[in-house]
Amino acid sequence: MEHNSRSELLRRLFEIDAIQEGEFKLASGLMSPVYIDLRRIISFPDVYQHVVDLLWHEMESNEVDHVGGVPYAALPLASGIALLYQKSMLMPRKELKDHGAARTIEGVYKAGDTVVLVEDVVTSGASILRAIDALEKEGLIVKEVVVFMDREQGAAQKLKERGVTLRSVCTLTQAMDALRDAGKVDQDAVARIAAFIQEHQF
Repeated sequence: MEHNSRSELLRRLFEIDAIQEGEFKLASGLMSPVYIDLRRIISFPDVYQHVVDLLWHEMESNEVDHVGGVPYAALPLASGIALLYQKSMLMPRKELKDHGAARTIEGVYKAGDTVVLVEDVVTSGASILRAIDALEKEGLIVKEVVVFMDREQGAAQKLKERGVTLRSVCTLTQAMDALRDAGKVDQDAVARIAAFIQEHQF
């Protein structure tokens, strides 16, 4: 990704509170010095499109059959790619439907189709692995996951062990360096977040 474009986007994400520095309790129960909430971008169309464009250009191959959104935060990102770049979208369900067709994957597909999974932020990779399991159970092939931000806490290695490549628009370290250079956070915050990454590997 072109450096100035990424830096400008990260500054905007900070300004709309999609990246926050402080003390936050994560879903895992851990206290984190940074919180990334890309769900906020749906209210800012310019930021939303910028994120979607960068995710699309991060993909190794655009010749895939489908893009898949990891539920729920990544669904707007996968939807944006599907609409802007005319790609079929699939949605692995977070919970199994017990009515209608009781599908585990929403969308139209056939066994052997390829899927690039899209995620907003990755930490341990657990939700991505669940989505891959659901897709593979239907005979779909996942070789690549594209995320906006990799928190660098072990997901890339876990996915590599499954034969899946993780590509990210930026890492948490790169994001914090860019925000420091833009005057949004100080060096103490950067150092605190770097220590957090090292101390909490999954």
